[in-house]
Amino acid sequence: MEPKPSTADAADPIERSWRRCADLGLTPDAHLPLGNTPRCTLADRLEANARLVAFAQPVIENLHQQIARSSSMVLLADDAGMVLRSVGDPDFVDRATQVALSPGAVWSEEHMGTNAIGTAIQERRTVAVYGDQHYLRRNQFLTCISTPIRAPCGGLVGILDISSDARVTHSHAQALLQTTAEIIENRLIETLPQGTLLMRFHSHLEALGTPLEGIAVFGEDGTLLASNRRAQQMLQRTEHASPTYRACFATAWNALLDHGRRRGDQPLSLRTAHGATVVATLTLRQPLRHPLHTGPEPTVAPPPPPKAPEAAPASGTGPELEDLDLGDKAMHDAIRRARRITAHDIPLLIQGETGTGKEVFAQAFHRSGPRRAAPFVAVNCAAIPVTLIEAELFGYVDGAYTGARRQGAPGKLREAHGGTLFLDEIGDMPLALQAVLLRVLETRRVTPLGGGPEEAVDIALVCASHRSLKDLTSHGLFRSDLFFRLSGMTLSLPPLRERSDFDRLVARLLTEEAPGRRLELAPDALRALRRHPWPGNLRQLRNALRLAVALVGEEERLELEHLPADLLEDEASPIPEGSAGNSLRATEIRLVHEAVGRHGGNISAAARELGITRTTLYRKLRGAPPSGS
Repeated sequence: MEPKPSTADAADPIERSWRRCADLGLTPDAHLPLGNTPRCTLADRLEANARLVAFAQPVIENLHQQIARSSSMVLLADDAGMVLRSVGDPDFVDRATQVALSPGAVWSEEHMGTNAIGTAIQERRTVAVYGDQHYLRRNQFLTCISTPIRAPCGGLVGILDISSDARVTHSHAQALLQTTAEIIENRLIETLPQGTLLMRFHSHLEALGTPLEGIAVFGEDGTLLASNRRAQQMLQRTEHASPTYRACFATAWNALLDHGRRRGDQPLSLRTAHGATVVATLTLRQPLRHPLHTGPEPTVAPPPPPKAPEAAPASGTGPELEDLDLGDKAMHDAIRRARRITAHDIPLLIQGETGTGKEVFAQAFHRSGPRRAAPFVAVNCAAIPVTLIEAELFGYVDGAYTGARRQGAPGKLREAHGGTLFLDEIGDMPLALQAVLLRVLETRRVTPLGGGPEEAVDIALVCASHRSLKDLTSHGLFRSDLFFRLSGMTLSLPPLRERSDFDRLVARLLTEEAPGRRLELAPDALRALRRHPWPGNLRQLRNALRLAVALVGEEERLELEHLPADLLEDEASPIPEGSAGNSLRATEIRLVHEAVGRHGGNISAAARELGITRTTLYRKLRGAPPSGS
């Protein structure tokens, strides 16, 4: 007789889930694998969900910090239930791995019965599954709460989950999950490549720029393409509704576009279709294809209170160019060439894949020259809204535009006077602004927005781009005269997978991530690091080592099990038939199975005999069947 979930409510999501599991033919004592084997690997899912993972990773790490030392973990799964990322307390992660609660495993109801991830996918809402409410007995030590992450254009894009041994209270975990999911959803909407107008709004001016604001993206014809939960509440719309702008607001659409084109960063008052008043800021994210026929000008809201002036970044301390030379020939040649122009007025253009260390190289270039004591000012041209980048670079005077600081701002060019200006992702700078920058570089004089006297600037210029500026120029996306002005010397930094100084890089990064400690790196862990393709380059390697240092705790030896799960999956991939290591792998697997057999299936005892952790033993058991089976 099958056990029943601990609920008497037939309409309860747990009861519905148990009925679905019974209909699927699952039994509470079933063993893995259940259901159909997923056709997609973890690498496939990570690639397909690259934007979700990129925005969620730092957020789930922050979420775990808020519940750390509670014997728990935070997981990110895709819309099919495959776990993509996880971070947690080492003791609980070890227990969770025993039931395959780890990246690469699929936790849909079809595969794992009633569980928070799979049931949240089915129910499309936050779900908590406690202990014996799990359909499979093997999972009943878990307490799990999951909430959906909504896709920008509707539907489900993923699941956020907290799993624990019941030390996290339900109300606390649910509030943290839902807040974190909203942060991820907002980033997905803000970076949605489609859409003409990005609107942020709230009934109170002070709430703009906070998690309380509504966010909506409209097409040029006024179609609402995406909106966050707060926007749906304020507009009294449902998630599945796809209204036009006219169904949301009373202000004329063309008048709104015109305001966005001319003064989008200036807050304005709007009346919603159901009569409420909100304050909004606008960002035109694509050029308009059609001319505007404006109606009455929207009402301008009072400007927000001025912010305190920001201090210009200091040059700080850090590596010089020679410190980056760890033996790789391509890096050595780039460093040697860059060193020759440190004392000359020659612009430096650094090309390379994302994460190869272009800004670190630019800082080292600055510290290696005569301007080392002056400011190093970095500007990410891809991260500043188009409407603000001119003010950010050139500064503005008091009263230049509504909402501007009353005391004005000097701008990055003047902040870098005497030092180095680093323009990162220069290829994303708007064409109109490229012409203004070219004039400044030729005259070395800056005029702030709103008028005022020209000021001379003395700067060394370093630019960087992960895209080829030469290709952008050939396609008319970058001014050829500016390209020739910037490319006094062009260097390309090699991707991490091609660097011959990999071991030295790992050693240096480990020292930086664990200062004052002498961590030993196990040979199989180093081998896994060497084998990984590192699409995120140095940035990804540093994050992997940072996680490993956190998981190693007070131990002095960093083992394979301390590395991120996607690296472990690569390391555990089968060796091709006929390769030199195939017989060794088969022998290793046979010995592991024999040890488990000698101890009557006691995994802990077998792991102690073999001198490995239970996590490593489980991984080896999953690698292949024993010889002769």
